[in-house]
Amino acid sequence: MVMSEAPIYTELKKKILFLEYSPGSVLREKEIMERFGVSRPPAREALMRLEIDGLVRIIPHVGTFVADISFQQLKNVFEVNSHLVGLVGQLAAARITRAELDDVRRQIDAMKKTRDSQVLMQLDQEIHRIINRATKNEVLSKTLNALHDQSVRIWAFSGNDNEYWNDLATEHENIAAALERRDGELAAELLKRHSKRFVEDIRSQLAV
Repeated sequence: MVMSEAPIYTELKKKILFLEYSPGSVLREKEIMERFGVSRPPAREALMRLEIDGLVRIIPHVGTFVADISFQQLKNVFEVNSHLVGLVGQLAAARITRAELDDVRRQIDAMKKTRDSQVLMQLDQEIHRIINRATKNEVLSKTLNALHDQSVRIWAFSGNDNEYWNDLATEHENIAAALERRDGELAAELLKRHSKRFVEDIRSQLAV
């Protein structure tokens, strides 16, 4: 069965974020075409989307390379993210639907059933995507999703053998409760704390 471009993009992005494709490694169109059973255009489109995300570098007549991890970029990502997550909390509290809240709670329930750090990070990432989407602001949602992708990649690079995960489901339960009560101020504050703890965890791992 021939796959569409979206699954190719999603699968390649996952491998880049969790360092199955290491920084600087080469992504060859021919290998992608063979693996996914597609022609050149969808493979190329997936790579172009990844370049827009800042996850690969396409050098004409040379090749496509997984982007390096920049610690200046780490600083830049967290500076921007720290200012935007509060806005997400305010807007999502006002606009989130029951279906979106139920989806958040399903992800939280799944968190409680695993200790696999990569699965937990993927669930955390999905919760943030749902909440970002709940703002009903496409520009804000896309910006935060891209920033979160970059932070996940840095998290994977930093190593993650620590106690960060112990309180993750509880943090998200508190955020979901604030959103359900339409308490934008509290949702914003909880999202800021959650983001700050994530940043501090990465920094502590990099300092080891």
